[in-house]
Amino acid sequence: MVNRRAFFLGGAALLGGCGARPEPLAGEVASPFLVAQTLPDPGLDAVLPIQAGDNPYEPLAAALRGQRSGGRASDPRALILILGDSHTAGPVMVGHLRELMQARFGAAGPGRLPPGRAQRPINANQLAEATQSGEWAVRSALRASSPGPFGLTGFRLTGGRAGDVITLRSTEAAGFDRVHLSLLAGPDAGSFRLRVDDLSVGPVTLRNANPEFRPFTLDAPARSRELSIELVGDGPVELLGWGMDRRGRGVLVEGFGINGATLASLDNRDPAILARELANQPPAMVILAFGTNEAVDSDFDEAAYAAQLTRQIQRLRQTLPRTGILVMGVPDAGRPVRATRRGRSPQGCGAVSPLPALQRVRAAQRSVAQAQRVAFFDWSAEVTRSPCRLPELARGDAPLMRPDLVHFTPDGYRLTAERLQAQLLRGMGLATRTASA
Repeated sequence: MVNRRAFFLGGAALLGGCGARPEPLAGEVASPFLVAQTLPDPGLDAVLPIQAGDNPYEPLAAALRGQRSGGRASDPRALILILGDSHTAGPVMVGHLRELMQARFGAAGPGRLPPGRAQRPINANQLAEATQSGEWAVRSALRASSPGPFGLTGFRLTGGRAGDVITLRSTEAAGFDRVHLSLLAGPDAGSFRLRVDDLSVGPVTLRNANPEFRPFTLDAPARSRELSIELVGDGPVELLGWGMDRRGRGVLVEGFGINGATLASLDNRDPAILARELANQPPAMVILAFGTNEAVDSDFDEAAYAAQLTRQIQRLRQTLPRTGILVMGVPDAGRPVRATRRGRSPQGCGAVSPLPALQRVRAAQRSVAQAQRVAFFDWSAEVTRSPCRLPELARGDAPLMRPDLVHFTPDGYRLTAERLQAQLLRGMGLATRTASA
């Protein structure tokens, strides 16, 4: 139960000292409440007893079974984490999978999100709306040349002007009772004030002798609606991520994608920060959804890509030995072929030019998934079925593909989420409902 007699933002959580007792911060303190908690490394009771190479769906099944039985995990929620490109960056596929899973297994909120409006749009199907005012700089882990560090979300939002604000508002009737913040501290870092509804704390300083990554959580009153961060203006404040959810049983589906990303973008995230974020909140299932941007490369090296994907899977296993992994095979994608000089539009397979490395990317993904004994979702077989069908899927009253023949419409992404959920349920031995294309 939240203590409404003292408004704490755990100074130890922001200033280091994992496990230290939170103390009130000096400065502006308003009405009662909030207790901050650091995120300690999980013990054996916080992870699932599944080893790499077993049924890749079993960790998710075990997490859901643990909810029904009152499981021993310190966090009783099942987390599905999706890392990918623009298909994941858009809100519909991840959002609809969240809707489906939470409708069946219990809702726990949106979970962690890219900071501020670093990624647009985040609103639809995310259960939260983000706004920001003032001057904010956004960087992403899309390219190795981008100055880091970056964490799980792949984004970094920086602000320094006094009075600038970012706000995250829950659109759920149940609101939230827990807040997540991922911040960077350092010798030049500034301060901020934090507000949840009409309760506030601060200023909170991130100034520290050495650069540090500071993840922490805030327990808030039930049915809280809005959190905001307001800058003091005494130095830059850097936010790698934020989020809101509810304590108790349920499912979280978090998706972090970057437009234009390839699998290599995972290497642009700071390995120590990424490992800590993953270990602090270990997912039951990690889904890797890359491949479309690799498929545009006519010089694509299948062997090198297979080695890269193998390395990423093995790195995830090292950090998350009891987490299931699923690789989403690249969906069919191509470029529309222009009309002939006589004005006739090409038909059938002549109307589309498949991305040059499409088949080689998918073949590498399938072979690695089989060799590493992880799950494989054949996006082509489940939704698009053939590059030749792309123009057909982009026509009609309810098209599944956009005219670019690369991205899906909202209906296409919803169908993908339904087929993906059906495969997850089948893998766990649960009944499914079939969706038709």
